[in-house]
Amino acid sequence: MLNMLRSARQWFYPREFRIEAPAWSEEIQAELQRLIEALSTPIPPPIVFDEETYAHVLADVATGMWRLRDKMLRPGTDQPLDEMHRAYRSFESAWDALMEAGFTIQDHTNSLFNAGMFLRVLAFQPTAGIARETVIQTVRPSVYYKQQLIQPGEVIVGTPEEAKSQKTPQDQTGELIAQAPESLHQNEQGDSLS
Repeated sequence: MLNMLRSARQWFYPREFRIEAPAWSEEIQAELQRLIEALSTPIPPPIVFDEETYAHVLADVATGMWRLRDKMLRPGTDQPLDEMHRAYRSFESAWDALMEAGFTIQDHTNSLFNAGMFLRVLAFQPTAGIARETVIQTVRPSVYYKQQLIQPGEVIVGTPEEAKSQKTPQDQTGELIAQAPESLHQNEQGDSLS
């Protein structure tokens, strides 16, 4: 039927403009039929990531880029190492695209630490030269997407070293003696009882 319609359509045109049907071998016609059938099969729906999966994948990408950026920059500056200068330009465009998409990557190193921060503390480490608990190393940065936390940071917190270790009194057997607080050694007027 389809062939008849095609040939009938040719009769609308003058003889010199008519196109004859191609004479294809059976092998070519079979291959064309196979292609038509392949093209007419429904295409499976595309894989759709849910928002949570999408956010976690991009948080991992952001963490990898943060680590790479740290290796490409001179310590303590925003300037790339001499051997990384050309590669850093390409990296910086990808970094900027991530930031423009709404991501924020927060490095906590040298930040003061308090227990209310939403961070995973991997270790507390006594550190000389600090007066308060301070993040001394960021293992994984905090990643935010449009001001919403999608990956909490993982850090190592430095604690101030104690100036002198306080000795606890011991009896002759070497066992520790519990000390009462100073307030128990005073009467109501504040006079010492001992």
